[in-house]
Amino acid sequence: MASEPTLSVLIPTLNRGKLFHDTVRQCLEESFSDFELILIDQSDPEQEAANRALVEELNDERIVYMHLPVKGLPNARNEGMARARGDIWLFLDDDVILLGDVFAAHVACYDDPSVGGVTGRIVERTVRPNVDDTRNEVSKGGRILTNLWGAERCEIQTLKGANMSYRAEACRRVGGFDRQYTGTALLEDTDYSERIRQDGWTLLFEPDAELVHLSALSGGVRVEDALRTEYWRFRNCTYWTLKNRGPKAMPMLLATYSGIAVKRSVEWKKPGALLKLSQALGAGVWSWRKGADQDLPRR
Repeated sequence: MASEPTLSVLIPTLNRGKLFHDTVRQCLEESFSDFELILIDQSDPEQEAANRALVEELNDERIVYMHLPVKGLPNARNEGMARARGDIWLFLDDDVILLGDVFAAHVACYDDPSVGGVTGRIVERTVRPNVDDTRNEVSKGGRILTNLWGAERCEIQTLKGANMSYRAEACRRVGGFDRQYTGTALLEDTDYSERIRQDGWTLLFEPDAELVHLSALSGGVRVEDALRTEYWRFRNCTYWTLKNRGPKAMPMLLATYSGIAVKRSVEWKKPGALLKLSQALGAGVWSWRKGADQDLPRR
């Protein structure tokens, strides 16, 4: 690509197979064509080979492919950002179905110089809105309140990683995604957009930038799987709260999550879950004491 693209589209992927390939093909078919497509592959060798074959088959100069031996979503995004050349950076998950002119809808929002980030309309396959109005934010008790099914553009508190973009200038001012968010239920997207907003930028919800998020499943959900997911939610919410709101916010979070821990241990008939989830809260505190890891790689 001879000139600098307006838009950099970044898609981290990990062993997602055909869904990832379908997502890539859709991106290349978007009516807005002034973009580079940065694919950050963290897949195991067999899937990595299939992904490289796809890139070779497509033979599109807009594609930038890289493979990372170290897995981790925040780190993958940071590596992609270090290579991005566009004025706007759009992050997509590797299992989405684009509806309409998603790229053009994101780019149009940045005609307003105060806008630092945009999240599009996300129709979730497995997650339903838990509030009536359009929003995406963390409650005082640490719960995620989300409804991105709205029909009108509006300001929003935080963005969601499956379909979010940022002004490159804003990103360079605040740095990269925080690698301290690990496991599942990361909250790294909420953390990042909070930092953008605190830097003085406006965040928008844009319904025309619409997609379906498949949240691809990898098999039946067992108690052990649910417990693992809750562990990371407890851990990452604790870290997020301490980092963004400070120790004064911890009593409310502890009250909320203690109740959730008791409820889960009863539902699953697994008394040990209470101890495991309590340990997750401690892990979040320990990560906060270590400090953030959010510098962008130098290129």
